[in-house]
Amino acid sequence: MQVIKSTDPSDGVSDLSSRLNNALLEGKKILWLISGGSNINSAVTIMQQVPENHSDQLTISLIDERYGEPGHQDSNFQQLLVAGFNPKRANLLPILKAGMNFEDTAKEYEKTIENNLSRVDLSIGLLGIGEDCHIAGILPNSTAAIENEKYIAAYKSETYERITATFILLEKLDIVYAFAFGPNKRTALLEATEGSYSVIEKPGTILRDLKEAYLYSDQVGEEKHE
Repeated sequence: MQVIKSTDPSDGVSDLSSRLNNALLEGKKILWLISGGSNINSAVTIMQQVPENHSDQLTISLIDERYGEPGHQDSNFQQLLVAGFNPKRANLLPILKAGMNFEDTAKEYEKTIENNLSRVDLSIGLLGIGEDCHIAGILPNSTAAIENEKYIAAYKSETYERITATFILLEKLDIVYAFAFGPNKRTALLEATEGSYSVIEKPGTILRDLKEAYLYSDQVGEEKHE
């Protein structure tokens, strides 16, 4: 994991955009998984910079989702659309399906991820880290944090019924970019980058174990130099 200190997400947005667009120009097919929350605006900006004539090489979906009927107000996918995300000609894959129950939604998404991972040349994740050091929809000591077989976990937290990528899926991705900004994230970032915690206790520490991971923050890391 490379930890890069930056005043705002713009450095990470620029770097991810360059990596994504260069791969598209090389003719690669890409699976891009996006997280919700504060990263939604970054995802919108990155997608704006994708050339229209290469956007059909992209398959886009979510790192995690909050279960309910499609379009419900807490849905990460709905919030992405409301923020102005334009997929252009990309294959956009929502997790939620009308009338589908919680368990079947998770199973269907597991199949979707498996199928698409096998069809692309490159997989990229865009993630954040929460104040409790959660990553994706993997909360500390949750069912998702102890899942060790599946790409997708589904469980009920105090606030939502969550469908999320697991550590297994995060480890499968070729590249992960994580953005976490603000003094309220400092403790979690120190835990993720310097602490001696397990991934079950502090899920954000998984970034240390990934193939290629970049963490951008104003709280930790070294200044970026061109």
